[in-house]
Amino acid sequence: MSFTDMLRTTPRLLAMAAAALAFMAACGGGPGAPTGSGGGAGSGAGGAAQAGTIGSGGAGGSAGSGGAAAGTAGTAGVAGASGAAGATSRGGMGGAASAAGVAGTMGAAGTGAAGTGGHGDAGSNGTPGAGGNGAQAGGGRGGGAGAAGSGGSGGAAVMDAGAPDRPDGSARPARVLLYTFSTLDIPSVPAQLTIFKQKLEGWQYQVDQSKDPAVFTDANLARYAAVGMINTCFYPFGANNAGSAESQALQRFLQAGGGLFGTHCADVTFQSVNPPPLYNQLIGGRANSDNFTGDNACRKLGDHPTIAALPATFNYNGNLDNAAFVAADSVVLVKCKFGGGSGADTAVSWVRNEGPGRVFFTSFGKVDKDLTDATIGDKHIVAGLGWVLGR
Repeated sequence: MSFTDMLRTTPRLLAMAAAALAFMAACGGGPGAPTGSGGGAGSGAGGAAQAGTIGSGGAGGSAGSGGAAAGTAGTAGVAGASGAAGATSRGGMGGAASAAGVAGTMGAAGTGAAGTGGHGDAGSNGTPGAGGNGAQAGGGRGGGAGAAGSGGSGGAAVMDAGAPDRPDGSARPARVLLYTFSTLDIPSVPAQLTIFKQKLEGWQYQVDQSKDPAVFTDANLARYAAVGMINTCFYPFGANNAGSAESQALQRFLQAGGGLFGTHCADVTFQSVNPPPLYNQLIGGRANSDNFTGDNACRKLGDHPTIAALPATFNYNGNLDNAAFVAADSVVLVKCKFGGGSGADTAVSWVRNEGPGRVFFTSFGKVDKDLTDATIGDKHIVAGLGWVLGR
């Protein structure tokens, strides 16, 4: 190109350059920051959608800051609305998917084994916790939010997920603990447990058996409708153990609506302690060392479901202990007069209440044949267990 030609084209080049500068100023600095705040909004629930429509987060926003040098370019930034460059904040579209975090409401499933806990309320917001990570940018699948329902750990209040409701419709689990620790060996106890277990299972109750005093804790007793103290002689909570903690747990269990059932020497306990300790107050009495084996003349007193099928008077051949202490609130149902020995006329069976908890005790039942006896078996001893359970 000759010098003359260059002179001819210079005005044209200058005009093109000026036009380019004017276009750049009008576009607020061009696509500058297409993902600016638009991309950031994607961390919310659909915030990126706004960035896509107005582009102010991208072209507008960046134009406002990057193109701030060109004041009027801010208005011209409207062109940024069409700024397809702003649409490149499509990463923010994942943010819209985070709205699926609402699925976190399914966190209610987190009640799981907990039973009553996880409300999943927070999950309705798709927030971390119940909504879990579903609230995070792009993570809006929300399906994982269900796991966050583990907030239902409050369901620990459920007494025992493994036991069905009681047949009588009450709130306690349909499970009974048959407890047999004793410092006196009574050979027929295993046979007695078999009979009680069969009766309870026939009533649709599950049965646990134990000789371990460690079962007497609040958490463990909450699993049961009733505790049966089956011939638990002398020191029911371990040799030479005063049983204070265990008795207090048993008292709280009764006051929460549990039941207590005791047979024969379940009241021949803590005989050297005066006044009688809490355990004897709970079971309603205490026998001393006076006892008799042989014919005893018995009679029923008053009117109660556990003696309704008994004859007014009857003879019992077996071993009975003399109840030297009967709690003031115990209601004596059966008394028997020893046919020999001291000739004591003693309370043999009684009931009492500890708050809403029912207590039944009988000195019958040292041997398994008492449980199958035509007079006192089903009609009195087993009936006492049924009454404790609210049957």
